Amino acid sequence: MKHGKISILILAMLLMIGTPVYAAPQDASNDQSSQAFDNKVVKRVNVENIYQHVSYLSEEIGPRGAGTEGELETVEYLVDQFESYGYENVSVQEFTFPSGGEEVTSYNVEATKEPLKNHDTGQEIIVGSHHDSVPWGQGANDDASGTAALLELARVYASTPTDTSIKFVAFGAEEYGLWGSRKYAEAMSAEDAENTVAMFQMDMVGSEDAGDLVMFTANGEKNTVTDLGAAAGSRVSELVPYSELGRSDHVAFHNLGIPAALFIHTPLEPWYHTEDDVLEHISKEKLKNVTDIVGSAIYQAARKDTPALEKSNVAPVPVDYYYEEPNL
Repeated sequence: MKHGKISILILAMLLMIGTPVYAAPQDASNDQSSQAFDNKVVKRVNVENIYQHVSYLSEEIGPRGAGTEGELETVEYLVDQFESYGYENVSVQEFTFPSGGEEVTSYNVEATKEPLKNHDTGQEIIVGSHHDSVPWGQGANDDASGTAALLELARVYASTPTDTSIKFVAFGAEEYGLWGSRKYAEAMSAEDAENTVAMFQMDMVGSEDAGDLVMFTANGEKNTVTDLGAAAGSRVSELVPYSELGRSDHVAFHNLGIPAALFIHTPLEPWYHTEDDVLEHISKEKLKNVTDIVGSAIYQAARKDTPALEKSNVAPVPVDYYYEEPNL
């Protein structure tokens, strides 16, 4: 009987070795070397790049209200950055929305990472941020931080083999009623929505004066994105809780039935929506941490050596993460 038990134990261990590991064991340290596939993203994320994007957007351009010269400069900057990474499929979606009794023009900017030709699952992931700010502020955290993280992930993924399309989208006019994401979602076909397996939204991810990272879903329920995010956090940083909140660009995708979540630090910083939301309050550590977690979560779903995610069928082995009451 002892030999039988040992054989069963060895067989179980071999099966574990042959099965993708999504979360570090509960008693293991978060040693990145134990998760080599995460390092293909994490070790290539350069926080200085992210910080410089925040600096340029918030200080060189400054306020980026929808329909302003600042927004046009931002759109040009985003297009230039995406193209400098080698993206050929960079598009600008122009849209209008009502404000103050007139129609205001704003823009979404999208860069598409194509999958390998022989490893195309036909599925898509959307990674989002909003590039506008409130008209009276530089918006270093809200949301130059998320847009900077978006750009850095686009740079990393430009040369990363995937079996899944990844769309990096910087939305306009979020501060005016989530118009950019709403217009983007409205333009998606039923097939587009069906093929989109996850939507990651990064909003206000760099303030040193904000609280801890939380994943918010529009209905307060776990989904593919929160499962991926929690597992990635447990591997490369720390476990991330989930909660319930709308008020950002993940909502429009949730309404289409797409698993979506907002990554944000709460409680919010005291500089939220003020002219004091400036670069000096930005934490490089937080910028790197969120980019690592979101980047690793995306890679778990999109890397070519794992089975593709099926819609509404969560592939990662779940980790024991918890619901946290909203605290804004």
